Amino acid sequence: MADNEFAPSLRNRLINKLGIGAGVVDAGMSSLATFLTGLIAATILGRAELGVYAIFFTAFNFAQVIANNLIYIPSEVVAVAWPPEHRTRVLTQSIFYGILPSLAGALAIGIATLVAAQTSTADVVTPLTITAAATTFLWPTQDHIRRMLHIADRSWAAASVSAVQVAISGASIAVMLLLDVTAEWIPFGALAIANLLSLLLGLILARPWSAERALERLNPHSLMRSGVWLMIGVGIEPVAAFGAASIITFTAGLEVLGYAEAARIAAVPIIVIGVGLGYVMGPRVMRAAISHDREVSRHNHHRFNTFLVGASAVYALAVGFDWVGNPMAFLVPKAYIVPGLVIATVVANVFLAAIVLVVQELTAANRSRVIGIVSMISAPFQLLAAATAGVTQAFARPLSLTIGNGLRLFGTSRAIAGIYGEPSESDNENAHV
Repeated sequence: MADNEFAPSLRNRLINKLGIGAGVVDAGMSSLATFLTGLIAATILGRAELGVYAIFFTAFNFAQVIANNLIYIPSEVVAVAWPPEHRTRVLTQSIFYGILPSLAGALAIGIATLVAAQTSTADVVTPLTITAAATTFLWPTQDHIRRMLHIADRSWAAASVSAVQVAISGASIAVMLLLDVTAEWIPFGALAIANLLSLLLGLILARPWSAERALERLNPHSLMRSGVWLMIGVGIEPVAAFGAASIITFTAGLEVLGYAEAARIAAVPIIVIGVGLGYVMGPRVMRAAISHDREVSRHNHHRFNTFLVGASAVYALAVGFDWVGNPMAFLVPKAYIVPGLVIATVVANVFLAAIVLVVQELTAANRSRVIGIVSMISAPFQLLAAATAGVTQAFARPLSLTIGNGLRLFGTSRAIAGIYGEPSESDNENAHV
């Protein structure tokens, strides 16, 4: 009997580990695509032009949350309660409802155009505007398809989509360099091509049109009602980051922002780890929130935070300093012009990555309003930190991110307890077993 009990337990642990591995591979591949484009931007653009790229990249991070949080994530919350074999069928509805919000996000890139035009020329701003808008339109849908594959317990299918994405990104960069395309067209241009083709592959793998219809019809008005607070809560962070980048530009100059952008590129793997773990553990804490299962929630948060902090510490030791064994010092040398800037950015990214799981859990528990309120409270502090750029220079960016996301993490983490109420006596006993 003990053997019969042991086998399923071992199998489940193996499946969990494989799932986490696929999630990290997926996030890693997807982020490698943006890392490659960021790396090529840091290589072929001048310091001032890299600062302009940083403005557009920050605007892209803000603009793509519109479709993601208004339509796509609320759709995922609906689908996560369905049997796994039915979940991807939600895509036939969610993608249709997400077209207009995706277009709105693409148009929002115009804000970056207005800011960049104050300090740069049309031959730099125009190609970045067009390619960033195209990427912003496509990215949320491709990301949604991959998340739905994870939710449907098909994590390796999601990883294959992002593998194609990174392969096409690299190939597109190589072809455009070979054709001597103007530098400003290349970073976001390669990302747009990669997202379009990998999106089509994701649809083929998900097969949302196959077999019977979805278990229920989505109500777009209901999705948006639940998504508005989520969009505010999740969207305020990149909006504040965009505001901070603009403040740093006007206070300390584009070159200073360029150094901070190079450090961001070097510290990207921390976000990869957080997003990858979130792909796999997110559906688990979402189901825990729906079923009020405190133990599942606590177990997954413990695993998530332990892995994130441990991996970040190792990474900081490996790439935080300019030394001969540091590959980032070779790949992104501009990140190390200001000593200590990469370390500060790694710390900032730990706080940003740690929020991933908390936001998913609060969303599933219909607590998106809390995310919005906490984000509105933290944003002014983030902007005030950026305003120190006259003194702190490039450090103003990681400082503003650490303060803003640290406050968001503190506020949203405290709200998690409200989902499950006060711990019962049996919960306290289990916690000590």
